Amino acid sequence: MVDKVRIGIAGMVNDHVWFMGDAFAELARVEMVSAADPNEALRNRARSQWSLSNVYDDYRRMLEAERLDAIVVCSDNVTKVDVVEAAAAYGVHVCLDKPMSATLAQADRIIEIAEGAGITVMVAYHPYFTDRYRKAREWIRTGMIGQPFLARGMIGHAGPREVGLSPYFIEWLIDRERAGGGAFNDEAGYLIATFTDYFGPITEICAFMEHMSWRDYLPDDMEDNSVAIVRFANGALGVIDSKWGQIGRMPFNQSFHGSEGTILSGFDSMRVYSKKAVASPDLEGWIELPPVR
Repeated sequence: MVDKVRIGIAGMVNDHVWFMGDAFAELARVEMVSAADPNEALRNRARSQWSLSNVYDDYRRMLEAERLDAIVVCSDNVTKVDVVEAAAAYGVHVCLDKPMSATLAQADRIIEIAEGAGITVMVAYHPYFTDRYRKAREWIRTGMIGQPFLARGMIGHAGPREVGLSPYFIEWLIDRERAGGGAFNDEAGYLIATFTDYFGPITEICAFMEHMSWRDYLPDDMEDNSVAIVRFANGALGVIDSKWGQIGRMPFNQSFHGSEGTILSGFDSMRVYSKKAVASPDLEGWIELPPVR
């Protein structure tokens, strides 16, 4: 019989913790052991939601008291490097909710710690694990759209308060020191991770960021509108549009263009136009996939 992977939660002020924890709890090989956060209300919810015997007000106490194989970190961004360092001392692997950290220096330090301790540290970009994500990657890698030359992505939501994030989340998400930035730091990483997986490493980037000033709760030093242009090592280009101000859901938020075709990817569907595929007459050459998750 294969032993279960014993997991603890370190920090719960990021609302992603609840669906991430549920996803781990559903896995047959995982045992949800404990959780830690300074906020009593979050500890109580975790205890109830995942039937935990023990919860802690400090992740260090949890690491000391529990026998864990890995932790899931949903703290603010600035704290992540400290959590990784504490976990490494016990040989505990780490799954970080995105982004990796608040600053580049902290990210570099996390890599240094992981390599020195021989632990695995991963950043959880959730789309990696969807059928839709894997299908688009397969089409690109098998040459269905020919030579890729352009990736375009739009990502964002109406705003932290506007979409109903918890007060625990908003408190640090709009604090530059604790978050590391605004909409670009919060959202663009999804696209950057996808683009580099599909097209390869980025060698150049130019970005513009702006505070649009229509929210009285958002500090002036936090961008809520941003655009970046990137160049990949293979010569392809990319455009990233990341914002806290998206009104209405966009049917397609990513497109990938090649010499032989185009992929459109959205929340609920995907389409591909390829000279190498059998066309669908009612879509004027486009092939539409049924919803894939």
